Amino acid sequence: MAVYHSEKEFLRSLKRFNALSSQQYEWHTGVSEKEHECAFGHRIPAENLYFKKPLDMEGERKVRVCRECMEKLVFITIDSDRHSKQLSERLFRERHPAQKKILKTVMR
Repeated sequence: MAVYHSEKEFLRSLKRFNALSSQQYEWHTGVSEKEHECAFGHRIPAENLYFKKPLDMEGERKVRVCRECMEKLVFITIDSDRHSKQLSERLFRERHPAQKKILKTVMR
């Protein structure tokens, strides 16, 4: 279902996906120290990349999702619908405005 042709393409979509929630509750990557269970029931082996999101203000409660499930979640929410993609892109750009390029001046 979810087909991302590169890591860069997936991470760009993940940033748009994160723009749908407050910055405090964004998804982050982690490397598991021990085995965990994905929120969708998959096993996340020790020393594997996974995605986590805090569920409370202190960050003590988290939801964990394996890479495969996160790709599907992002694809279904963002990339399968052009309007969702446009909205999430706009929200991301509002939260992270483009940096203005500094013009170099040549001193003579």
